Amino acid sequence: MGSVAKQSSPLPIQPKPRRSHFRPLSRRSSTSLSSIPSIPVDMVGGTSIGAFMGALYSEERSYSQMRIRAKQWAEDMTSMMKTVLDLTYPITSMFSGAGFNRSICSVFKDRQIEVLPGAPARRVGAGSLRSAPLSPVPPQDLWLPYFAITTDISASAMRVHTDGSLWRYVRASMSLSGYMPPLCDPKDGHLLMDGGYINNLPADVARSMGAKVVIAIDVGSRDETDLTNYGDALSGWWLLWKRWNPLATKVKVLNMAEVQTRLAYVCCVRQLEAVRDSDYCEYLRPPIDSYGSLDFGKFAEICVSVGSRPARSGVWRPPPQPPCPRC
Repeated sequence: MGSVAKQSSPLPIQPKPRRSHFRPLSRRSSTSLSSIPSIPVDMVGGTSIGAFMGALYSEERSYSQMRIRAKQWAEDMTSMMKTVLDLTYPITSMFSGAGFNRSICSVFKDRQIEVLPGAPARRVGAGSLRSAPLSPVPPQDLWLPYFAITTDISASAMRVHTDGSLWRYVRASMSLSGYMPPLCDPKDGHLLMDGGYINNLPADVARSMGAKVVIAIDVGSRDETDLTNYGDALSGWWLLWKRWNPLATKVKVLNMAEVQTRLAYVCCVRQLEAVRDSDYCEYLRPPIDSYGSLDFGKFAEICVSVGSRPARSGVWRPPPQPPCPRC
């Protein structure tokens, strides 16, 4: 998920995705921001796919280049050969994670999550990203302060990563249970999983870090609610017959994996609603419900169809500046 925040100075933040783990449309989050004129950005952060897009946003000064890199990564994720080669005996997860590690590492290389003092602020302009004139500071990996959210299953706690290996914490924030094994934190060895299990829209984290205004971009998937009422008991044999019989009435019932997934996200629902209804948060949700979380191959379609329908209602705009007394 995504969000942008404003500190006590006239500058805002952008943390990012609810269950938008691998939803390729989360790149639409940054598109929404690029269409908001003259919003100064102080910080970027996010959860899951939002952590990935937020990292690109913090690193790239060019929106066009950011989109190109996101597209290349999405295309790499559609490789069936790489997916098959990463399959493993499913004790901890279906995939070993080695292939996914390489894809994330190829994007961010050995960059670190850190911004040196004195780094120039960057503003979001209409259709492009512009940075302030470069200040005389040494080369650095990110232009904006950045944080990623993960779920520490060793300590049963939320982790906010503001320093360390960029690709590792982005990967950890995107690690879905059952698909990818937890990532061992190189600092303390704790097991890190997808941040969406504990905080799917970390606007509150941005707020705690000094933000006064947060633009939160929600690109998470919506749960199916139109399910079959099967009563007090459910026979798997009956379900199997319904699925195999082309003449039978179709039923909508959650499988075991879907039940476990919904249970994992229950704790995030109230937190998301509280953030969405807060007075410091401007909530945006692009029209993405027709796309699945793994629709990486629909990158171009998403950019064209969804990108042409920006979700801009309620977006914070900088207050008008008073006229110069000398003018």
